[in-house]
Amino acid sequence: MAEESRRYERIDIALPCRLFIPGTGRGLRFEAFTRTRNLGLGGVFAEASFLLKEGLEVYAELGLPTGPLAVRSRVSYALPFGQREWPTGMGLEFLDVDARGRETLLRYFTPARYRAFQEDLVREFPHLEGDLPLADVSLVLNLWEEYKVRHGAAAEPSLPAGRKLARPKR
Repeated sequence: MAEESRRYERIDIALPCRLFIPGTGRGLRFEAFTRTRNLGLGGVFAEASFLLKEGLEVYAELGLPTGPLAVRSRVSYALPFGQREWPTGMGLEFLDVDARGRETLLRYFTPARYRAFQEDLVREFPHLEGDLPLADVSLVLNLWEEYKVRHGAAAEPSLPAGRKLARPKR
């Protein structure tokens, strides 16, 4: 998949990843264990010695340090052996992430520039080190990036109808 067509940025990260398709009752129709190659807020690339059919819905359970996160996903593309410099595997698009899962992803998804921002923030305001952990900084920065995409890069946050920002007195 061309990098230009991606909606979300990706970070290179190897996480344990369980792929499964629920069956009837408590059983499973399919289950396999893989590792991720990268992660984005909209999906993940799972390295695998097998390929699933494009369009197939599957759950991707990511082994995050805070605990497993299962997300309903769709195989968006399959990369057979020998194509590009990538390993065999599949791109999985996240389809259905509930509010808690979304928050978990927003806190965990931390590009290098977010780490650098947090380090600079703590260097300037050392008293905030314990109050602003990297996960909180990632949550806010990811939400800000999404806000800019939805409302335009120069957009100011809007207030409910009838409310105005208080201007500082001079």
